[in-house]
Amino acid sequence: MGAFKWFLLGTLFITFFRINNVLGQVNFKSDPALAWQRHTIDNTSLGADGTKFADVNKDGRVDLIVGWEEGGVSRIYIQPLNPKEKWPFIELPSPDVEDAFVADLNADGFLDLITFSEGSHQRVTVHWAPADAQDYLLSENWESKDVPITIGKTKWMFGRPFDVDGKNGLDLIIGSKTPNGVLGWLEIPEEPMKMEDWKFHKLSSAGWIMSIALMDMNDDNKPDIVITDRKGALRGLRWLENPGHDALAMEWTNHFIGVHEGEPMFMDHFENSNSSNGIEFIVPDLYQGWVHFIKNDKVWENRKISYPKIGGRRGKSVKIADINKDGELDLVASFEEALDRSGVIAMMSFQSDSSYFMDISGKEGVKYDFLLLKDLDGDGDLDVITSEETAADGSKKGLGVIWYENPIK
Repeated sequence: MGAFKWFLLGTLFITFFRINNVLGQVNFKSDPALAWQRHTIDNTSLGADGTKFADVNKDGRVDLIVGWEEGGVSRIYIQPLNPKEKWPFIELPSPDVEDAFVADLNADGFLDLITFSEGSHQRVTVHWAPADAQDYLLSENWESKDVPITIGKTKWMFGRPFDVDGKNGLDLIIGSKTPNGVLGWLEIPEEPMKMEDWKFHKLSSAGWIMSIALMDMNDDNKPDIVITDRKGALRGLRWLENPGHDALAMEWTNHFIGVHEGEPMFMDHFENSNSSNGIEFIVPDLYQGWVHFIKNDKVWENRKISYPKIGGRRGKSVKIADINKDGELDLVASFEEALDRSGVIAMMSFQSDSSYFMDISGKEGVKYDFLLLKDLDGDGDLDVITSEETAADGSKKGLGVIWYENPIK
């Protein structure tokens, strides 16, 4: 082969691995001394679907918010002094609930619960908290009111509280899936509890909203909206450009980042202190592996990381943090279709040449969901909080709301 052909092949080889570096199977390490112990927060309802956190009673400890889709309820779990003991909860009705989180919508100092329902219920509901610390813990003292403009319109899937227009307090960014899939925002009225006064503004059509994050993507000092949209013509990791106060009620300009041909799930974003690339994104592409996006001179480059053979078949959620305190970032991930496989794993030092996989959950559980990383037991390292909704027999009993104790002291 001539020198020119060797040069050409070498150039193609280098270009391929610079732009779309596909990492194959990485070493798996198992150490019985580093087994992650599972603790159950609650398994008394059906279909635990997503976990969020907030300090609802202002005691300095993380509380949890979980929707139980098949159980038709959402629960706010109050963390006890010992997180390994039973967590008391506030339970509120929410048929077909897909997402639940808290925010103080009427600015009375107490966090209200907002739930998103798909199925046949199809609505966004605000559960107004009583403005009293003792009454707050009693479910019967809460008042649940639907947002009329959302009823029966589409299958509501995911949301975030955010003051979009600088008026009347927190608005709600809300997303749904087909039919009539949409991303938009609910404008809070001057009197928040007058539900008929809430207004909806469409930002973009959508196929299936999985993630919503708020950040300034173009350095204009206005927060933009970054989403993963799982289905349809607009699917992918993309962001919507904040046009400023004069045009907030119009559709926002869409910018694609990647995974346009895949099926992006729950993403994470982070800044690497060892680089100057700014915000980076990690996205599970349902069957294809994780996609790591890094911005290089205004162009989003990516590398693909294969799922390990020990994990489930469908990637679900991902979080980036240093979980073993060695100064390097690790990747923690959850999976669906994890029957007889690990549903929660970690890829240690995931950006280095010495990366390896660690099993966290073992083979119990089938369908894991959204991940949170918090130091629940106060020992200085990050524990893993999640929910698991499907038993081996296909029922929605599952493991419920659980956390894994980090053994790395």
